[in-house]
Amino acid sequence: MDNLAAKRRDRGQVNETDISHFASFDESELLSLLHSEKPVERSCAAIHLRKYQNPAVVDKLCHQLTVEKKLYTKIALSETLVECAELSIEPLISLLGQIGKNQETKIPVTGFYKVSYPLPRDIAARTICRLGNIAILPLENFIESSKDLNALAQAIDAYGHIIYSNNIKYSSSLLQELCERHPENDFLKYKIARCLSSIHDEWSESFLLETIQTGCKGLRLEALRSLILLKIEVPGNIQNSFSSEMNKLELFLKKQRTKKSSRR
Repeated sequence: MDNLAAKRRDRGQVNETDISHFASFDESELLSLLHSEKPVERSCAAIHLRKYQNPAVVDKLCHQLTVEKKLYTKIALSETLVECAELSIEPLISLLGQIGKNQETKIPVTGFYKVSYPLPRDIAARTICRLGNIAILPLENFIESSKDLNALAQAIDAYGHIIYSNNIKYSSSLLQELCERHPENDFLKYKIARCLSSIHDEWSESFLLETIQTGCKGLRLEALRSLILLKIEVPGNIQNSFSSEMNKLELFLKKQRTKKSSRR
């Protein structure tokens, strides 16, 4: 085994031989194995627990996700939670903003110059994104009721990613209500501006055009990106102020259109 492979194994990467070794383990044995000192064994346990999709297993997987340190074991846990579909949604939503410290906490001073929706940095939000459309309504309910600002930011990331990636047509009313509840919170406005990149209605256009004129630089750049993606005309004074950023975004749009045409 070379050095790179050994390092990956230490981070929980498994092979078919590893997985088959634990194929005969029952639910109870796998739940115990989930707490093994060996990352490879924890990964195998997570993989085989896909055979036992029930609320108790989901709770154990979610708990392990909160304490797991090894990359490939985290991936195995996330993939099994995705396999559990509806059973995983509420437990994962309860973990938004609670795992690790990789979440965004400040508005970036540089723009995001890609057409694709940014993948959330929060592992719970990232896993929810992979659940797709079935997570939309639970996320909406959470956004409507939660007072946890950090968790709300992660929920908006997941909500926006699912809507954008699946080309779902939604109203901005939920985000409008959230903005009205937290009118002074620029970080939530930044998340909302990104989420609006695939929601075009009267309020979203008004919000983005106002934000691009009055927000801080990072917030204005995010509003600019959404306006361009929605094909809403950018005010002339903003075009002059952010000509370089607009050129970068337009270039990415052109590349994306070229890729789509070449696939046909």
